Amino acid sequence: MLDEALLISARDRLLETAVRFFSAEPAIVGIFVGGSLAAGSADAWSDIDLRVVVTADRHAYYVDQRREFPKQWPGFLFNEWMPGAQHCVSHFRPFGKIDIFYYDAAALAPSPWYRLPIRILHDPEGMVADLIERSRDLPFTGSDDDLDFSISKGLASAHEAYRRARRGELFYALSLLDELRQHIMQADDWLHDRTPESAVLAKFDIRGSRAIVAALKASYGPCEADAIKSALRLLAETYRAQIMELHDKFGLARPLTCDLEAIDILKEGFSCHP
Repeated sequence: MLDEALLISARDRLLETAVRFFSAEPAIVGIFVGGSLAAGSADAWSDIDLRVVVTADRHAYYVDQRREFPKQWPGFLFNEWMPGAQHCVSHFRPFGKIDIFYYDAAALAPSPWYRLPIRILHDPEGMVADLIERSRDLPFTGSDDDLDFSISKGLASAHEAYRRARRGELFYALSLLDELRQHIMQADDWLHDRTPESAVLAKFDIRGSRAIVAALKASYGPCEADAIKSALRLLAETYRAQIMELHDKFGLARPLTCDLEAIDILKEGFSCHP
């Protein structure tokens, strides 16, 4: 069993190593952490959300080398990364993880995201502190594009889950149910004016509305076609009600009648093939 005290001490050493490494570089003009470490709610299983602010002339270099820097630090295991991204997640012994984003100092602008808990670790010119101050009164709002994208993807995942279940592609159908659940969680956050989470899944079982959490829990079942269709029926009913609320609250430009018809198509499928 992994010892929690050992995990915490290892994470502290990893953070110290990273800050020491980056703060020694003249091109690094800011370092801060967000997430649970900054909020004071971290436990032994929390990772490190590190943000590194780089001068514009060196930003491309640091992004290019993002996989190489952590390899120089004690305990490195492997990197988790995506092509074209400006961050890299690195895993360390005994069970640590550090997520490092590289920000272009010239592109930094006030944002409501900087209202979330932040702990400054290196700020020689006061750039990060000033950014936080200028972001203090900015509200979190879901844009029309954010809502439009999420609803379209939620509806698409519901349709595709039904299609794959009918074809007997059960693993694929299960993955699509998970995608639909994430859009239901996102809708619940928008409808209740919650501070956005960088990861929709994170701690939703704590912050989510009681009815939505109950529906999500009830939607899990075995890898069987009938169980998947039953779960989809429950999730579709839940999402239909949310879509109506989203239209009412945000006055969306997309037609409500089309959204409801897209959900109700599934009802016809359920009635034909229970």
